[in-house]
Amino acid sequence: MSRIESSNSFRLQGETTSIGQLVEQKKMVAFKLPEHLQAELALHDQQVEARLAANQAAAAANPDKVFAQIVQNGQVVAMVYDSGTAVTQQNIPGLKLTEDFAGRSLADRRLAELTRAVPGTVIYDNFLPLPGQTSASDIKSSSSVDQSLLPKVTARGLGDMTAEIAAARDAAMLAAGIPLKKAG
Repeated sequence: MSRIESSNSFRLQGETTSIGQLVEQKKMVAFKLPEHLQAELALHDQQVEARLAANQAAAAANPDKVFAQIVQNGQVVAMVYDSGTAVTQQNIPGLKLTEDFAGRSLADRRLAELTRAVPGTVIYDNFLPLPGQTSASDIKSSSSVDQSLLPKVTARGLGDMTAEIAAARDAAMLAAGIPLKKAG
């Protein structure tokens, strides 16, 4: 993988095995990715980060803009803002919203969590008024960034490089004298 993101820290209990020990015990191979794949993965990560930063900047500049509403029986039951702030009109037992990420990434994740917890229809525009409002005219529509204005991701993703990575792994295994497993 090119990157692992997590704000959670885990405590390790019991025995641990180093990657080196695991390689020896399981007759596996650890290998270095070819330089061109490392460079392309680094470029991909950099470009994705630039897009994420642009989306987060747009959300931060417009924290009061609504990303989506969840509507049930003609009533708004939950709403998510571009900033990732989520508001529910009722208590939802057991709901734990993501705290990682920021801006649009957070809004996307929280909307997904809310839709799993609250049945209803998701709307992204033509918002309904909230309880106590007579119209939704004061609800500002999402500040969705025009995707054509965001920095481009020109590098291939990890999925697109799978065949090259597998070939590098196979070459490393053969060089280490480990027979390749046949598929099937």
